[in-house]
Amino acid sequence: MRTEKVGFTLIELLVVIAIIALLLGILLPSLSRVREAAKRAVCSNQVKQIGVAVVAYASDYDTRMPTYNSNNANSNPYLLIHSYALYRSESPYVDANGKLLAMKLALLYEGKYIADPKIFYCPSNRNLLYTFESYNNPKPWGTLPQNFNYLDGQGHNQWVRMGYTYLPIDPRTPKNSNTGMPDETARSIDALDPHIPYMTDLIRHKHQISHRRKSNYAVHGLFKDGHVTLCNDERVFDNNVWEQMENGTIPELTANYIVFQLIGGKQLNSGR
Repeated sequence: MRTEKVGFTLIELLVVIAIIALLLGILLPSLSRVREAAKRAVCSNQVKQIGVAVVAYASDYDTRMPTYNSNNANSNPYLLIHSYALYRSESPYVDANGKLLAMKLALLYEGKYIADPKIFYCPSNRNLLYTFESYNNPKPWGTLPQNFNYLDGQGHNQWVRMGYTYLPIDPRTPKNSNTGMPDETARSIDALDPHIPYMTDLIRHKHQISHRRKSNYAVHGLFKDGHVTLCNDERVFDNNVWEQMENGTIPELTANYIVFQLIGGKQLNSGR
């Protein structure tokens, strides 16, 4: 009696493989979009929590915003400089005992308004310079030196950086004629412009923007009243300020300022 072999022929196997490849081609982009949507939701919630913490801090400190430029001489404490630095290892950013002086949002963590410093980093950040993991080795977060600053080969300063762009501006503050923006940040939460965000997802390199929505770049914006919006207006991201920031025509902080104004709907001349 002849026994027939049970199994697939080569042609049948190739057909099955082709079908699987086709299904993967259909499903993987959808899964990628779902993952990005989940990360956007996490990021939005983090930004919202930071807003709540800032309001609580200001309530406890007579409406004052967290000190932007903490230093042991208390010189220019709200000087607008390095929008992402939370701790710096060099003088004058350490006290007489060698303790790092918290600045900007790090004051929310040290004041226990924020329990987990991971909240200061968008989960979609692409640049390792602005991820939590880069500043948690060695532990704990908020200490220096950090191995990342030594080992990535770029010669970074020994700083702890955050993964958002924090730029609280008082619109009444006179603007520097050279930069077109104020030289210091808002001292009081009451002084913030309600129509302009004071913090966004990282604004630095256009190709490293953390989010996409409907095939366009997108960033979250945190506003004075605590609400968070996702801006994916192509007019913001098509503005030539991004190219000018990339090629060094205008300083990064000035570009940040202009992008914040654009997100708020202000029509500015980005070439100033």
